Amino acid sequence: MLRGLLLVLSLSANPAFSGTVQTLPALPNAAAASAVQVDPSGNIYVAGSFLSSPTVGHAFAAKLSPDGSQVIWWTVLAGSQNDGVAALALGADNSVYVTGSTFSTDFPTTPGSMQPNSSVSGQKGFVAKLSPNGAVLYATYIGGSATQTNGAAIAVHSSGAAFITGGTYGSFPTSPGAVKGGTSLDNTTFVIELNPAGSAAPVAITGFGGSAIAVDLQGNIYAAGAGSILFPPTPTPTTPGAFQPTAPPFSFCYTSINFQLPCPAQHIAKIDPTGTKLIYATYLGSATPSAMAVDQEGNAIVAGSTSAMDYPTTPAAYQPEYFASPVQNYIPYIWEAPVSGYVTKLNAAGSGLIWSTLFGGSHDDHVTGLAIGASGNILLAGHAYSSDLPGLWLTPVSSRPTVANPLNFVARLSPDGSTLSPTELLPYSTAAGVAVRSDGIAVAASPLALVRFSTIGRVAAITDSADNARIVSVAPGQLLTLLGTNLAPPDPAYPPNGFPASFSGVTVTFNGIPAPLLYTSGTQINLQLPYEIAGLTQVSMQVSSQFVSPPVSESYFLAVVERQPSVFLSASAFSQPFFDISQCNGQNISGLQPLALNADGTQNSCANPAVSGSNVTIFVNGLGVTTPAQSTGAVSSSAVAITPAVGTGTNVLSTTTLPGSIDGIAQVQLQVSSTKSNAFQVGTFLVRGPGILIWVQPGN
Repeated sequence: MLRGLLLVLSLSANPAFSGTVQTLPALPNAAAASAVQVDPSGNIYVAGSFLSSPTVGHAFAAKLSPDGSQVIWWTVLAGSQNDGVAALALGADNSVYVTGSTFSTDFPTTPGSMQPNSSVSGQKGFVAKLSPNGAVLYATYIGGSATQTNGAAIAVHSSGAAFITGGTYGSFPTSPGAVKGGTSLDNTTFVIELNPAGSAAPVAITGFGGSAIAVDLQGNIYAAGAGSILFPPTPTPTTPGAFQPTAPPFSFCYTSINFQLPCPAQHIAKIDPTGTKLIYATYLGSATPSAMAVDQEGNAIVAGSTSAMDYPTTPAAYQPEYFASPVQNYIPYIWEAPVSGYVTKLNAAGSGLIWSTLFGGSHDDHVTGLAIGASGNILLAGHAYSSDLPGLWLTPVSSRPTVANPLNFVARLSPDGSTLSPTELLPYSTAAGVAVRSDGIAVAASPLALVRFSTIGRVAAITDSADNARIVSVAPGQLLTLLGTNLAPPDPAYPPNGFPASFSGVTVTFNGIPAPLLYTSGTQINLQLPYEIAGLTQVSMQVSSQFVSPPVSESYFLAVVERQPSVFLSASAFSQPFFDISQCNGQNISGLQPLALNADGTQNSCANPAVSGSNVTIFVNGLGVTTPAQSTGAVSSSAVAITPAVGTGTNVLSTTTLPGSIDGIAQVQLQVSSTKSNAFQVGTFLVRGPGILIWVQPGN
């Protein structure tokens, strides 16, 4: 039986739920906030744009009371054309720094600023500093004579110096001796430092950053961005020992019958305070960053969105797996890879991942905002189209986002990226920034709201027993693993006879239907979903445990899907980065390592490959209702062919029950073939992510 294959993890948890979302009063002038910050007293600072006419928008910054009911000050930054703030940062004295873009040649700059005038007719970047009372201390254009520039992100050092990054087209001025990054045709990115008076740029760099920026106490600059890896005239440099010294292999985000477009390559650099030395520079998967922070140890935390199924993640992180599969566009023969959010913590040397997790469901989900709480918790904001977005186990299915009804979200990860508080949902808005108060309450930028997170219950995670994926939807007959603390008596225990509905004081029901229990311990409960839930759209899972103190009694909402196939993974899959480049005899290939048995019954691996043309067996969970029907809690006595079978193609020989195992686990025989390759890759019809790898002896 496969009970011993289930991974045991320990996660900390709290015993109660109490989350709320409090929408704050609307901003004046129907303004839309694109950025938000809070000061130690809880006052809220927002910036963005509002329409002064049907066709012209103006930039603004404002300070609000902690409950949003009072506008303490409101400052407009307006020329005669469109202006808007993209990012906001607070200085140590609560002075306000904003950056964005303007099409106005009469933008209200200040005398003595670095660039008070601009003759460029197109988009121009700007930076402004406001006093704690909202008075403009300086305002300046940035970009020199570059024909198009935008300020995308801003950070502030304790000295009062501001650091800005964004994109530019044309000739952007640089400082003497500045490090040089990459370019793409005439487009590039920039990083500049403005002195506290806004009168000069001691550091101006091109080819790094573009999307996110941070600065540490020593004044080192951290810049993140993304660029094309298809036609880079000047590749972005990396440094020795970098995590990814070269651009990641092509991950295609857009495929048609005629061509494919690769995903952009994310790049992160740490630059010394003079702007003349590259401390480290590395690629980091195929992704587009949106926000960045740096902790006291110099580790960079970057968040954004990716369509790459092989974005590098770590096995102990909350969501190592990419859940979505490419979907067909409304135009025939065009496929786009769905977007998933991500958060990655890169070590201080830029040489490795401390942890990395995805954050997304089966459709497009974007992470657009990041904040770090006083306790190290990581706050994420974004917008979602997936009803299986992580963390929705306290949200009824009817209230979850869908493709037709997207919603904004705010989520909270533990400092180690392994534990997620229940995700909170807000009305949809294209902008989604987040800040965090000293008491841990999040402030969402759009719509403006206070978010109090639910505490984590004793059940800290609901996972698929095959691959440990955190899930909020289930299929009839699927095996689940509940992870948490003090769930049952601490010693591991297996029912001695069969799979009872109650064991070790534990009972788990789904809409009142008891689930067969396979295993209990203080940190884990294994069970089977009753087949009787077939045809429902939602079930309420009730977890009760009586032999622990205090007793457990918790309820969760789970969506019901027809089937949710997943492959049991080998132990090695949980000891190395998910979707990392596996190496075997000099060959690099990306994928997951399943628990696969060669024809002789030995476990498949690089060191023990299958014979080319032979049969290999893998094991699958979550097939749902099959023909012939299987019974809840029953043990299969023989290998019976079942449909729907797993996968398509000539390599899938059979899908059958697994003798001696609980119904619901299927064994799948594959015929592997190889010419000169070391690996046989089974596609996404079997597993979340880019596919599974079976090692094969190379042919001649």
